[in-house]
Amino acid sequence: MNGMSGGQPRKRLGLLDLPTEVRHQIYAYLFCHKPNPITLGFHDFYTKWATWPLSDEARETPHEPTFHTALFRVNKAISRDALQFAYGANSFRFDKDIQTFCHLGAIALASIKTLRVYRNAWLNSSYATSFWRTLDRHCPGLELIVIEAASHILLAAIPYLKDFMASIPHGQAKPRLVLDLNVWDRHFSFDFPDGDYQTALQDLRRTMVESDWKESLDPYIYVMRMPRHVKEIRFALDLGPGAFRALEEVLSQSSDLCFVQADQATSNAAGHVAGRGIHRCLIWKETGE
Repeated sequence: MNGMSGGQPRKRLGLLDLPTEVRHQIYAYLFCHKPNPITLGFHDFYTKWATWPLSDEARETPHEPTFHTALFRVNKAISRDALQFAYGANSFRFDKDIQTFCHLGAIALASIKTLRVYRNAWLNSSYATSFWRTLDRHCPGLELIVIEAASHILLAAIPYLKDFMASIPHGQAKPRLVLDLNVWDRHFSFDFPDGDYQTALQDLRRTMVESDWKESLDPYIYVMRMPRHVKEIRFALDLGPGAFRALEEVLSQSSDLCFVQADQATSNAAGHVAGRGIHRCLIWKETGE
């Protein structure tokens, strides 16, 4: 009866024959051992130096790769299954080498759900244009994109979020827009709230021009190339009290910037440093929602 059952050869079970829950537990051990978000791409000297372990014991510990990729090379079916889990279960960031993102494989791009980007992906360049085009065309599974840049860069873009939302075809689900704000306490020696207020007000209002001109302005271009199929777009800003006052003033005076204060259950304060100010979360909510 060796290898036989009722006269029939016993089928050999492979990895893909295991229940999905069991396969995902195996994949989690191989692909989910790094803190999120995972930085993909080239690490320059300063990035490596900042993350270099201080203790001798930690330096002697063998380096563990971001992904144990041997499983990707077993066969096509296992490779697809493992890639979909690895890129779907983790969140990623591209802070310097955004070209790497555009050269990921089709399965990896289609599986990514959470992505954090920074100033170099937001501002205009050929690389940034390719990056946003890749997001729009090749990342159908993207659920959350977090955009983090200097406050004056993102403040200038906020007035055009109304144009972005208005550009979404009727009947299509709209992304959830979130302003995730860390409002820092004033530092007595070098913070000047009145000056910050005037500067932020200028950043917010200088882009609020007639429609005949706005399409040629960089902040408008940056906003309008954001993907419309993503479930949530989150702007992460660090603001001083003066800049926050300017933002509140502009939002209260505008009838088409539909941001409201989120309740505690909706707010995500994971990025806020306790004891250094207050966290505020504003969400886009149109009339009738």
